[in-house]
Amino acid sequence: MRDLSLTLGVLARIENDTYEIIAVQSNSGAYVRGEKYALGNSYSREVFEQQQTIAVTSQDNSPLELHHPLYRSLPLECYIGVPILLHGKPWACMDFSSMAQRDEPFSSEEIELVESLAKELTQIIAEG
Repeated sequence: MRDLSLTLGVLARIENDTYEIIAVQSNSGAYVRGEKYALGNSYSREVFEQQQTIAVTSQDNSPLELHHPLYRSLPLECYIGVPILLHGKPWACMDFSSMAQRDEPFSSEEIELVESLAKELTQIIAEG
């Protein structure tokens, strides 16, 4: 999270269109472990549905406020999320975000870092 200069990190299990936070690190206490939301009410919806990494900042040509209905209640200015596949099937989403603006879009190195963390986490979950 610090390597990305972001303030919120979440690992959420997604099952039956329910987004349940199973781990969270937040500078603001915005979320807590065990909270559940409808998948459609999370920024991770597109990551989970498309099964690919999504990295968006307000500095990109496509600001988050145009992409997500939650922007009014939780105005994230940058978001990077990656799906967690367990045995080849969608299982969870790991994402990092912030309400503070970034000066530039996520770099390919930052995206690779998040994807690498997701792979390591997937191995740990599969072995546990």
